[in-house]
Amino acid sequence: MPKLNKNTILPVIIIAAVIILYSSITAHAQQKPQFVIPTWGTLLYVPGSPVWNPYAPGNDIWWPTSAPPLAFWSVFTGQPLPILAKNWTVEVLPNGSGILTIYLRHDIYWFNGSATMPFTAWDVYAYFYIGMKAFGWYVPFINQSLVDEDVRVLNNYTIQFLFQKWAPYIPYWILTSNTPTPYSVWKPIVDALKTMNVTQAIEFGSTNITKFVPPYWGLGPYYMTSIGSNFVAYTLEPLYFNGIPLLATWLKILPWESWTYYDPTIINKFIPGGTASILTMIEAHQNMGYISVGWTAQQLKIINSTPGYAVLWYPGFWSFGIALNPYVYPFNLPQVRQAFCYAVNRTEVSLSWISSPAPYPAPVTPNVAFTFPASVLKYYIPCTYNLTYASDLLKSAGLTYKNGQWYLPNGTSLTILISGPSGWTYFMTQGEVVAEEWSAFGVPTKELSLDLSTYFGTIWPHLEWEAAEIQAPEFLVHSYESAWTYLSSQSWITTFINISKPWPFAWPTTSNGKITGWYCSPVTVTVPSMYNSTPPYLNGTIVTCVNSTFGYINLTNWFNTYDVSTPGSNLYEYLTEVLFAWYDYYVPVIPIVYYPYIKVYQPSYMDPLWLYKCALPYASIMFYNILDAHENGGQWNVWAGSPREWLDLGAIAPPPNVPPLAQLIANGSLWTKYPQFAAYLGIPNPDPSLQQCVASYFHIPYTPVSTTTPVTTTSTTTSTVTTTAVSTVTSTVTTTAVSTVTSTATTTAVSTVTVTKPVISTALIAGIVIIVIVIAIVAAIITLRRR
Repeated sequence: MPKLNKNTILPVIIIAAVIILYSSITAHAQQKPQFVIPTWGTLLYVPGSPVWNPYAPGNDIWWPTSAPPLAFWSVFTGQPLPILAKNWTVEVLPNGSGILTIYLRHDIYWFNGSATMPFTAWDVYAYFYIGMKAFGWYVPFINQSLVDEDVRVLNNYTIQFLFQKWAPYIPYWILTSNTPTPYSVWKPIVDALKTMNVTQAIEFGSTNITKFVPPYWGLGPYYMTSIGSNFVAYTLEPLYFNGIPLLATWLKILPWESWTYYDPTIINKFIPGGTASILTMIEAHQNMGYISVGWTAQQLKIINSTPGYAVLWYPGFWSFGIALNPYVYPFNLPQVRQAFCYAVNRTEVSLSWISSPAPYPAPVTPNVAFTFPASVLKYYIPCTYNLTYASDLLKSAGLTYKNGQWYLPNGTSLTILISGPSGWTYFMTQGEVVAEEWSAFGVPTKELSLDLSTYFGTIWPHLEWEAAEIQAPEFLVHSYESAWTYLSSQSWITTFINISKPWPFAWPTTSNGKITGWYCSPVTVTVPSMYNSTPPYLNGTIVTCVNSTFGYINLTNWFNTYDVSTPGSNLYEYLTEVLFAWYDYYVPVIPIVYYPYIKVYQPSYMDPLWLYKCALPYASIMFYNILDAHENGGQWNVWAGSPREWLDLGAIAPPPNVPPLAQLIANGSLWTKYPQFAAYLGIPNPDPSLQQCVASYFHIPYTPVSTTTPVTTTSTTTSTVTTTAVSTVTSTVTTTAVSTVTSTATTTAVSTVTVTKPVISTALIAGIVIIVIVIAIVAAIITLRRR
C-alpha cells in the first residue's frame, strides 16, 4: 500500500468532514415533514383563463395562499394584527362621513418565482378603485360616483379613503381584504375606468374586467410554484432574491411563525372521491400531516385505529336548526314556535350524529357565552326539553290535544313536513330524529329529502316549506366584542325573515334561568348625531308596544342602528339585549345541535394537544382563536384548507420542537415584546398559570412576568376624551390609530423557573453535530501541522 503523506491526508480529512457536515445538514433538512393536504373536490384551473383575476367568478387566487390581507382581525377578540399595513387612522367628521388612512409597510415585494416588484399603495388603490367604481363595493358607505376623488394615494406607502357614510366596522371590511392587484398589471383597467361614468364603469366591469387574464404574482410568504387540474403547490419564498428581501421581511412581520420548521413546499391535492378516497390514503399510511374535511363516526373510528394518525376534536361554530315558516299558520304565533323549541330532546338527537345539544335560541354557543356582559346573558335562555311546558304553550295558542294528537282551533290536525337537503347526510339523519320526536309529541311529522339544487335554488329561497333544515343561526357569534362581525350582516336572517315588516316582540321575565312570563316596554335609542346630520335620517324606534305584554320590533331600524354602534358602547350592549330577547320570544330558528370541528393530523407533524391542556382551561378565547383561526378576518385569505392558520401563529411544530408560540408564552416575551399579538390572541395580560402549564407540558423553563395596572393608550385627539379598542366615534372630529389598544406595563421577574427534562430541538442537535465536526476538523489540522 502506498504511504500517504500529511499533504495528502489533510485534504482527505477536510473533504470527508465536509461530506459529513453536508450530510448532516441535508439529513436535518430532510427531516422536515411536508404537508400534502388532501382537499375534497376538484380544482377549476383552466390555463389562459382569468384564474388570477380577483373580480372573475371562480378565480383561483385563494389556493396558493399568497394574497395576504392588510391586517388580520380576530372575530374572537375584536383585535387587529397589522400585516401588509403597519398602521391606520380613522377620522370621523361631524357630517357623518369618515376618512380611513392606511400606512403600508416598506420592503414587501411581489414575487412570481423569477422576478420581483415593490408592493405599494398603488396596488391597494387599484384593487379598491376598480371594485368600488365598477362593482359598487361598499355602497352606500362609498358614493360610487365620487370614487375618483374619494380614493386617493398620498404617497407610495399611504392610501386614503373618504366614506360619505361612516360605520365603525369599515376598517374591518377594508383591512381584512387582500389586494392581489399589482398596479403595473392593472393600470390599463384603472386608466380606462377614469374616463367613464358609473353606468359605463358597471358595464365595463361585467364585460371586460371579469374577463381580463392577468399573470400570477404573489405577496408571500409563500408563492405558487406549480398548479394543475388536481393540485396546487406553494413554496416559501427565498430569504432574498437578487438582493431583494422576500422571506426576510415576512420573518419580521410574523416573527413567531413556524413555516420554517416544515418542508418549504405545501401541496393541496384535490380528491374527487371525497372522504372515502382520503380514508383509503390514510389506511395506506400516506404522509399528509393534516386533513380538514367532514367525517362520519365510523370513519373516525378507523382513523383512530390507524397508526400514525390522530383526531383533533374541539367545539365548533357550525349548527343545525329547523326553521318554521313564519308566514304559515300556526307557525306565525310566538307561542307555537316556542312550543316546538321545548319539544326537542336534543340529547337524543345528538346521539344520531357527532354533535352537542344546542338549546339556546340566541346565536351564541355556550363555549363563548361567558364573553358577554350579564345584562345580555340574562336573555341567554335555553328552551330545554319539557313536553309539559310545550303542551301549555300550544294550549295558550288555542290548540287542543285529543287521543294523542294536537288539533287546530278549526278541528284539523296539526302536521308538519320538514324539507331538507339530501346531500347533507348529517342534517337529514338528525332531522329524522326530530320528526320522530314531534310525531311522538302528537304532531305527525315527516321529512322530505330534496336534491341540493332544488332545495337551495327553489324550495328554501321561495319559502316553499312548512319547516326547513338549515344551518341555524347562519352565523354563530364568536365573542361579545366581535359580535358585530356577524350580526351586522343581514344575511343571517333575511333569507326568510322580511325585515321591512314588523315582527312580534316581548321581553322575558325569568326566575332561576327559566322564562316565567313576558312584558313589553318600548325601545327608542338615540343615534349619534353625526349619523343623522344628512338624509336618510335614522329612526331610533326599535320596539313599539301594543299593550303591556306584546309589541313589535322594527328589524330595519335595529340593523341600521346596530351598524353605527361602536363595539363596547352602551348602545351596542343595549341593542344586543334587544336581539337576544327577540330570539327568546319569536325563536326565528329552532336550535337543535352544534357540530364540533374535527381535523385529522399526524402526531409526527405536530402536537396541538398543548392547546387543550393549557389554553382551554386558562385562556379559552386563545384556544378557539388559534384552532379556528381561519374564521378570523384576513386569515381566511391565506388558509386554503391548509395548516397556514396555525403556522402563521406559530402554534405548531414537528416534535420534539417546541412551537414558537409556546416558547413566547413560557419565556414571557409574548407580553414584553409582542403585546399586540398577545391582545390579538386574547391574552393581553400575562398569566402565570398558563406559563407554568406550557412549561410543564414541554418540559422547558419559564419566566414569570408580573403586571401593573393596565394602562390604555391611544392616539385619539378630540375635544372630548374618548377611548375605544380600535375605532373611536364621537360627534366631533376624531382620529384613532391602530395603536388604540389596551397595553399593559410589564416587568420580567428576575427568577427563571426550570421544569425538568428540557427539550432540545432537532435544529439545535444538528447545530451541535456541526460544531463537533468543525472541532474535529480543527483538531486534525493542528495535529497534522505539529508533525
